[in-house]
Amino acid sequence: MHHFVDRTRTRNRWDRDYPPVLTIAPGDTVSLAMKDASDGQVSPGMSAGDYAAIDRMRVHALTGPIAVDGALPGDALEIEILDFKHEGWAWTSIVPGMGALGDEFAEPYLHHWALDATTTRSMPGVTLDLHPFCGIIGVQRAEAGEFRTRPPGPFGGNMDVRHLGAGARLWLPVFAPGAGLCAGDAHAAQGDGEVSINGMEAPMTVTLRVHLHRSRPLAGPYAVALPTLVPPRYALKPFHVFIESHEDPREAARASVRRAMAYLGERLGLSREQALVLCSVVLDLKVSQMVNAPITTISAYLPEAIFD
Repeated sequence: MHHFVDRTRTRNRWDRDYPPVLTIAPGDTVSLAMKDASDGQVSPGMSAGDYAAIDRMRVHALTGPIAVDGALPGDALEIEILDFKHEGWAWTSIVPGMGALGDEFAEPYLHHWALDATTTRSMPGVTLDLHPFCGIIGVQRAEAGEFRTRPPGPFGGNMDVRHLGAGARLWLPVFAPGAGLCAGDAHAAQGDGEVSINGMEAPMTVTLRVHLHRSRPLAGPYAVALPTLVPPRYALKPFHVFIESHEDPREAARASVRRAMAYLGERLGLSREQALVLCSVVLDLKVSQMVNAPITTISAYLPEAIFD
């Protein structure tokens, strides 16, 4: 059986005691209409000043919870991610004090993206391929009470794993009766690292098929992703790789992002704000080595194929 949940059925916290908005049988499909991460506060064309005034306590908006009939602690959900439909627009921001380089920006910044079916050309000099996914997908936590949605955990949540697109499968441990599945924070595209603080934040509808595996405890989320881990067009050309090593992995990552931003500024004439936003939606950070303790090496991969 197929079900639909509209975007008015949202919560801004995790809480195992929230009543379900829908109960589905194992094997059913469900389409969840999701607001953008701001809970609908951001709109196309909004100014950075107005964005700075939104209510941050409403981040994120999660559609659900969805109960799976018969799900009990110690079981596992297997979630087939079937399809995403965006609504033609998205946004990405810089918030002072947040993200990888938030200490280097004194003013908020907001970039708007116009999306066609599979791409966007809303940044000068580049064409970006869309690869939609849910930044947040998870079940209710084991602990009682309300919890902010920012920290992920064994229940899933705000993992921002961009490979959880259509065709992927995600397994989540069940911690509360019914599981209480929720999804939100949809991204039209994102680089590994989401370095500005956002991907392409977009209202979207996701369709899932949910299976229940009884008495199958999991230590945490597990997924099977499609073998194409970057948009196929990106793999047709080389990647620019900015490599940094440091005792603090975060500092190595920050340094690699700064170098990618400088490259984008020189090549395309982008401002630092534009360059950081572009890095947030397309630059992939990878751990290259941890063996040479105490030094960690982080490499930042920028696809040549994006450049017009």
